[in-house]
Amino acid sequence: MIQLDDFFAEHPCAPTTQATYTYVLRRFDDAGIDWAACTPHDIHTFFKSTGWGPSLQYTAAVAIKKYLRWRYGATHPALRVRVKRAKAKPGRVLDKARAEDLLNSFDLSNYKGKRDYAIACLALDTGLRVNELATLKFADIDMAARALKVRIKGGSWADAVFSADTRAAIADWCNYRRMGDDRLFQVTRDGLRVIVRRWGEKLGFRLSPHDLRRSFATLSTKAGAPSRLVQVAGRWSNIDMVERYTQSIEASDFDDFFPVRRIIE
Repeated sequence: MIQLDDFFAEHPCAPTTQATYTYVLRRFDDAGIDWAACTPHDIHTFFKSTGWGPSLQYTAAVAIKKYLRWRYGATHPALRVRVKRAKAKPGRVLDKARAEDLLNSFDLSNYKGKRDYAIACLALDTGLRVNELATLKFADIDMAARALKVRIKGGSWADAVFSADTRAAIADWCNYRRMGDDRLFQVTRDGLRVIVRRWGEKLGFRLSPHDLRRSFATLSTKAGAPSRLVQVAGRWSNIDMVERYTQSIEASDFDDFFPVRRIIE
């Protein structure tokens, strides 16, 4: 019998990762494969039966191997399974003109427009992920320093900084926030996805919260920001992506490269 509760108790992870691992491990268990005696061939045969794409197969292999190592030890034969990680195709990004169109599309005469404008500004300035934007608390923002602390993928805390223009947008929105809800934007993750999608529909193109994260990196780089600085500012931990610039960053370090500042100028 699969022991998910005990497994996750010893391997804490982000809610989205836990949901994916739960789906994969239950599918594997439902297939009737003997966990104790399965082989790399059994895992590949299972993947072929699911119709999963290369990306999900890679993630599933990681989940299955972690579970096998936890339950049966490091000598389990199926731990030798290898699944090639597919290269993802380039994602959508906003160029400066479309980013400017987006920021100009919000009606700042009402609270919804002020909220959406503040979300867009912060997303473009920091590259926060959808869950990070949705769970960000007002108490974790330092308006004077133009900095914030956010819980990122994996559950650890990281820093981000934002421009003076974004600070002004957040301050304006905060005059309309509901009392009793400590989240900065008072929206759910799924609700935020819908909100951002509708921004794009209004302007005639597809748009998701992660597109804004990619746009942060692209616009900052085009503005001349060193890739190492973009890595730290965007909280990318993979050293293979770009060498770390420093362990911390202040808003003034990034002032010349904030996407929102350069768009509004």
